[in-house]
Amino acid sequence: MHFEELAQQLVQTASTLLNGRIVNIMDTRGIIVASTEAPRIGTRHEGACQVLRTRRPVAIHREELALYPGAKEGYNLPVWNDGQLMAVVGIFGNPDEVRDSAHILAAYTEQFFRQHALDQRARVTGELRASYLRMVLSDLPPNASEQLSVLAEALNLHLRFPVRVLALRIPSVPDPRGQQQFLDRAVEELLFRHLVAPFCDVWAIIDDRLILLKSEPDPPVAAPLAKMAQALEQALGRPVRLCAGSPCTSVRQIHRAGAEAAILCDMDRTGVLDIQDASCRFFYLMQRASTRDAGFIDDMVARLARQFGDKELEVLLTTARAYYNCNGSVAQAAALLHVHKNTLQYRMHRLWDTLCPGDASPFEREYLLRLCIMRGLHG
Repeated sequence: MHFEELAQQLVQTASTLLNGRIVNIMDTRGIIVASTEAPRIGTRHEGACQVLRTRRPVAIHREELALYPGAKEGYNLPVWNDGQLMAVVGIFGNPDEVRDSAHILAAYTEQFFRQHALDQRARVTGELRASYLRMVLSDLPPNASEQLSVLAEALNLHLRFPVRVLALRIPSVPDPRGQQQFLDRAVEELLFRHLVAPFCDVWAIIDDRLILLKSEPDPPVAAPLAKMAQALEQALGRPVRLCAGSPCTSVRQIHRAGAEAAILCDMDRTGVLDIQDASCRFFYLMQRASTRDAGFIDDMVARLARQFGDKELEVLLTTARAYYNCNGSVAQAAALLHVHKNTLQYRMHRLWDTLCPGDASPFEREYLLRLCIMRGLHG
């Protein structure tokens, strides 16, 4: 947004706060660039020119108007930015009556432009972080080192290896806009709690998830992922899915670790999903198989749907998921689903007999059924 557009936005807001008084902003040439009196925009304001020459406030009384062509009765003040005179702001009215309001207006104007500069700097920094992450998460070409170094220097970023690629989602928020808002809050919380460090970590919201390249803490922290997930769940008031790829000892390993974290982030689970955990590696491989061989698995699900119909199949697959999540305990799964143990066993045998007729081993039946569960309930 250009200076003139920002200035016009400011005078409209300021005029409302000042009971509709005329407000002008003049640039460093003394030209009115924004005003609540639109016809005056682009004209010269001699009172502003006097402010620019003296760097002091100028009060213009009604009897002095002839001395200040293009001006009206009022009070005019310099607007400063880091010691530099950047504009002049003026308010219409008897100078003795509007002097205090003019000083408030000048302070508000300075703060307005200062905040805009900070917001603009934050946007630029955010874009640089996203560019850096997209590069390291891609399969880097041989000549990428120089570009990465330039981006890292612009961000004042110094990674401490080993680093982890983390991916965060809020499973209970399906709306992309809501997801963005919660992830923005997550970043604020992580910074507030010093769980990320701007000079050795880099983050960005990419494809409805927060991606964080997290350096090794110095000194090392016990269970850092669990602490991070716990802090976020407390701050956001809902479960999170925090996924971590393999530790990386070089930039070129980040691509693979990012792919691991992304696959884990698509799973129907909450809490910390760390590829270094044995159970997590199992589900990671299942998720990869589900994605890689989607056509083959879809055929199995379609065969089950023809046999049972969509509604009954959903009941059967939900039963199977509970059964396997309870490590094959019929009693626990039946209690979880509020059904009789015989009912649960009947449902499981119907699935097994249809999908794996004959002498299939328990492992084969579980493997194929888990793939069908992943595609049939969440595909």
